[in-house]
Amino acid sequence: MSLVYYLLNSTLKDRRVLVIDSSDKNSNDRTWCYWAEAPLEIHPKNETIVSWKNISISNGNNLITKSLGHLHYFHIRSSDFYKEIKDLIKGFPNIHFIQDAVIAWQENQEVGVKVTTSKNGSFFAKTVFNSIPDSSLIPSDKDVIKQLFVGWKIKTKENCFDPETAVLMDFVQGSNEKTDFFYILPFNEKEALVEYTVFSTGDIEQSSMENSIRRFIREKLVQKEFEITFKEKGSIPMTTYPLSIGDSKNIIPLGILAGCSKPSTGFTFHNIQKHCHSIVKNLEKKTSSDKLTWHGKLRFQFYDNILLNIAKKWPKKLPQVFYNLFETNSGPEILRFLSEETSFLDEFKLLSRLKFPIFIKSLIHYEKH
Repeated sequence: MSLVYYLLNSTLKDRRVLVIDSSDKNSNDRTWCYWAEAPLEIHPKNETIVSWKNISISNGNNLITKSLGHLHYFHIRSSDFYKEIKDLIKGFPNIHFIQDAVIAWQENQEVGVKVTTSKNGSFFAKTVFNSIPDSSLIPSDKDVIKQLFVGWKIKTKENCFDPETAVLMDFVQGSNEKTDFFYILPFNEKEALVEYTVFSTGDIEQSSMENSIRRFIREKLVQKEFEITFKEKGSIPMTTYPLSIGDSKNIIPLGILAGCSKPSTGFTFHNIQKHCHSIVKNLEKKTSSDKLTWHGKLRFQFYDNILLNIAKKWPKKLPQVFYNLFETNSGPEILRFLSEETSFLDEFKLLSRLKFPIFIKSLIHYEKH
């Protein structure tokens, strides 16, 4: 839907486009956040823009709050995003949307790509953009870490949230076998999205994760009574392994499949926007298909693998690593680094402030994850 948005705001807006999705995209099924100086062009205009000027991280009794300076941490409800783009599509008879499942696709030199659906037969196109996950490319002997999360939007009877500050990580104490934390997006003093996140190679029962949220609200937030107004859950692969085959000229991967998800944090939305905008610009220029794929910077993959190695082998050390990163750098510096928008000199300065032993240990026992 992001790609369609940029196509409809380009010289390619009259091209015939078919969007196939197994969901009708009418429900609020996701929460997305990103940081920027101002709302992105694609940020829904039909909602009140929600953002935060501060971010914080907590490890036990230690709490750090950082101002974002000229940046804002923006929030998007997926239902607002879907509605605005679907409303935009209605003005273009050349854009078609069908709700169906894709069951197969095959490249053909004469027609490009044949896509077969469950209910609506087959379709043919010169170019197909695909975001359907495929984990078959990951080596079978590798247990990839996943970021599992369950979130509740709650209303409490008493004031307990700081509406100026988004809590990126409130680490759970005593979790030696895994890295887990709470993520809090406060909309006012009594309303917030409270999300429990676990880095794990296996699956965790949703009921167990919901019990952790309930305990956090009762013990950490000290709220006995609250109302749940929204629920979400998800799983994001945290890996630098490619999740798609990149040698096709006619099938271009998008989203997590393209590698847009930051391996060490799971942030994806802003990278998807950068990628889709770049795709449309290159389509307008009629450049080669390799220009349409997402290319992450190799040195950041190395940084991500260092962190993933720690998360896999020494999970109880990871909270201190993130806390140390926040402790020694400014909010804008941290977010620019996580966005992969820093220079090598910037990164040298930022990383030189950190405590080295665990990174050296990770280098000695380095593995790709």
